[in-house]
Amino acid sequence: MSEMLDRASTAGFGATEVERAIRSVPGLEDAGAQVSRAIHEAVLGGGDLTRAVADLLHGTWLGHPLHAALTDLPIGAWMLAGGFDAYAALSRSREAEWAADRLLAIGVASAIPAALAGLADYSAIKEDAVALGMAHALLNSAGLGLFLGSLWARAAGSRGLGVLLSAAGLATITASASLGGDLAYRKRVGVNHSPAASEPAEWTPVLAVERLVEGEARRVQAGDAPVMLYRDADGIHAIGAVCSHAGGPLEEGRFEGHCVECPWHQSVFDVRTGEVVHGPATHAQPLFETRVRDGQVEVRLVRSGDLKLGAPESNGAAERQRARATA
Repeated sequence: MSEMLDRASTAGFGATEVERAIRSVPGLEDAGAQVSRAIHEAVLGGGDLTRAVADLLHGTWLGHPLHAALTDLPIGAWMLAGGFDAYAALSRSREAEWAADRLLAIGVASAIPAALAGLADYSAIKEDAVALGMAHALLNSAGLGLFLGSLWARAAGSRGLGVLLSAAGLATITASASLGGDLAYRKRVGVNHSPAASEPAEWTPVLAVERLVEGEARRVQAGDAPVMLYRDADGIHAIGAVCSHAGGPLEEGRFEGHCVECPWHQSVFDVRTGEVVHGPATHAQPLFETRVRDGQVEVRLVRSGDLKLGAPESNGAAERQRARATA
């Protein structure tokens, strides 16, 4: 179902008038794609430190996209600043003016990490969301510029101009936030694309064991759950086959050690646990136990990809070891 929605979105079905207008801007989508590609290539080619910083900004460590969480502080600060500006205009309160100025500065300072996290996410954005994401970034940049101008005007003694600039900035950021909502809820950017797994709860045969050779991955169905099987010297591993970041086919990815790299945006997962090793993915893959019975590989669900792993005793590792010992 998620793959069907993604294809429909890419084809333009369900697009709003605003999105169609944005995508019709000459050169915007191409420029956005070039920016996204350049950042992504810089992350992949920048070495371990660059990748670690990108993982931090994606929110890989958090199990949730970081950008959305970071935007609350600047938007909240700027909205409060607008309220204090309005109160100061009515009451001539110096205390309200002081509060508005400080809140405006807090918003500007906290917008920087939010913007960096947004750029990290944009580096691996889905193709159908490139134009909308670019417009979102441009509006955010314009809004930040207006707030910076407001700070300068206030410091220079032109408070009236400063208030007008911050009001314009708040309107711009509000429009941008609306596009951010479209990116999350309509384009499913940052949403877990791996189907929520609730089955199989019981051991389910999925493939003849002789059809899975060492070093090879196969995609199978276990009930309604798409599962990737991977066989190595340690045994047979099973995680969700649909990449949680954007729905890529993990069985077509590149394998190195105990890790698989998604072919679409190069998220990396540990095939033993389903955990994210490198972003842009932030959600773990569904994890399945495996065993071999009567020449068939059997799987059953350990935990959904929507749940964070706990201690090794609770993530199925012990069950895997017992299953391999009896295989």
